Amino acid sequence: MNDRFDFSIDWLADAALTPDQRKAWNLLRGELATMQAKNQELQELLRQAEAAQAEAEPTILARPDFNREVARMLAFDERYGGMSSVLYFDFDHIEETATRYGRSVANAAIREIGVLLMRSVRGSDILGRLAPNEFGILLMRCDNAAAWRKAEALATTLQQGLLEIHGCKLDIRVSYGAYTFRDKEDVATGLKEAAGAMTRAVK
Repeated sequence: MNDRFDFSIDWLADAALTPDQRKAWNLLRGELATMQAKNQELQELLRQAEAAQAEAEPTILARPDFNREVARMLAFDERYGGMSSVLYFDFDHIEETATRYGRSVANAAIREIGVLLMRSVRGSDILGRLAPNEFGILLMRCDNAAAWRKAEALATTLQQGLLEIHGCKLDIRVSYGAYTFRDKEDVATGLKEAAGAMTRAVK
């Protein structure tokens, strides 16, 4: 069913309108048709932007850049309508790994985390390293249920990928959380809520 209103049709052509009412109606038709055309143009621009982002290679942003990009996308959601979710990942026992096997193995584990995350997210997602052992991902057009499914799948992939590095058996533990933004919430709120909802991946 097409619910788009066609403003090119004079729906009141046979109505008994006064000249002033007819003039006002024609003016309203013109203004609404212009707004509809602009909305269609914005939707097409959004589609093109999402398609371009989906084809882009994901990169890992530092926390300030991550926060800035997430804030930009949340403003976009608020203006044009949309739903975004943030995932939060925390990795325990990185320092214990460095103590036991050396810093090079711990650094290799962090690099492996980055590689696994970049392979697992879309070009339209925003990936950031928030702290030495913490990562965040903004998922555009993603509701809460889908965000938790994605977080769980990623946590499983990460946990399995970190069982052994350079022949060393590791005990790195992955914790994860997800949060879907509501109106006028900022990235700090989302990350705090996602961290507060964290659960631990099962090996």
